[in-house]
Amino acid sequence: MIHPSSIQPDQELRDYLQGKIFVGEGSSAPALPVYGDWERPTNETPTDFLVLMYNGDVGGVGMDTPYAEGYLMVSLYCRLHDDGSVKKNRVQKILAQFDELVENLNTGNYFFRYVAPQFITPTTPNVSSGYSITTLNIKWNTTSNFSTSKP
Repeated sequence: MIHPSSIQPDQELRDYLQGKIFVGEGSSAPALPVYGDWERPTNETPTDFLVLMYNGDVGGVGMDTPYAEGYLMVSLYCRLHDDGSVKKNRVQKILAQFDELVENLNTGNYFFRYVAPQFITPTTPNVSSGYSITTLNIKWNTTSNFSTSKP
């Protein structure tokens, strides 16, 4: 039996990405913070960060089958320049690293891939928040290794 409380693709992807995407050049470049669904802090937010959120319903084929699928929105927040313009080069460098890590990713419990044709919402500046936001649409599903025991 699959337990809905054990389905946590946002946390698994968050844990996988932590420490793998870097901002800047060189070995001392800081790693990009990654937050799961509803984990993003509201104060003292970093200059750049990723937030993974559920995007729609989670579905399956029945409670007796250890399979579930759904979508995640992966939003990249990047602080704007002082003049309110987007740091395009920075956004591109971060997204390029993300592309290499996530497309057709199998973490053991989940499989992740981009959703075509709606795989990205173009980078949009939000002057009131001070960040540009780029959102990617990722489809996930459990794998045959998915643990069906209660957490």
